[in-house]
Amino acid sequence: SRGPDVNPNKGATRLNDGRTDVRGQRYVCGGCNGGDVGQKLSVFAVQQDEETLQLHHQEIVSDVEVTNSLCFLDETTMYLADSPQKQIWSYDYNPDAQVPFNEILSNKTVVHAKDEYMKFGVPDGSCVDAEGYLWNAVWRTDSKERGVVQRIDPATGRVVFTVDLPDKISQVSCCCFGGPNYDILFMTTAAEALDRKATEQPHAGGLYA
Repeated sequence: SRGPDVNPNKGATRLNDGRTDVRGQRYVCGGCNGGDVGQKLSVFAVQQDEETLQLHHQEIVSDVEVTNSLCFLDETTMYLADSPQKQIWSYDYNPDAQVPFNEILSNKTVVHAKDEYMKFGVPDGSCVDAEGYLWNAVWRTDSKERGVVQRIDPATGRVVFTVDLPDKISQVSCCCFGGPNYDILFMTTAAEALDRKATEQPHAGGLYA
């Protein structure tokens, strides 16, 4: 893909979360500081140029530390979080924008903010269900806190349902729906900086449903 360097800082920084839009014509992904606090990266959109057939990527959001919660409600609404900010935002998304992506995003709005209960939790990966509710995997920054997946009403920002992960799992990284009827919630977990043999999380890094 042609465009700016997606990881100009090198070091521990990298690309993190990403998702295709509803039409499947564009891929949106963003950077992560990899624990290098203060490093700012960007979110990019990738699309094929209709004339040259060359893939082109372009910055659409700047000054992001940890890109997460990228997903789409429909053709014109995109969700995004910068995890350290503990907020999930919605954007008006223009699916008809062509390379270069002029005004692809607008009207940034806070959809949900983690409350005091989530003192040690930040938004990680998200998905949207058939009723338009946002499901967010909450990554606990304290390994003693149990990870959860929250179902959020985007109209109010309120959590209407919570899935508590078993086995004292603290690092829930993403979620999605699958199965023949798309009625099974799958949840990925991680074991970052955890010694699974020495902690009470022997199944960290496993897939749950």
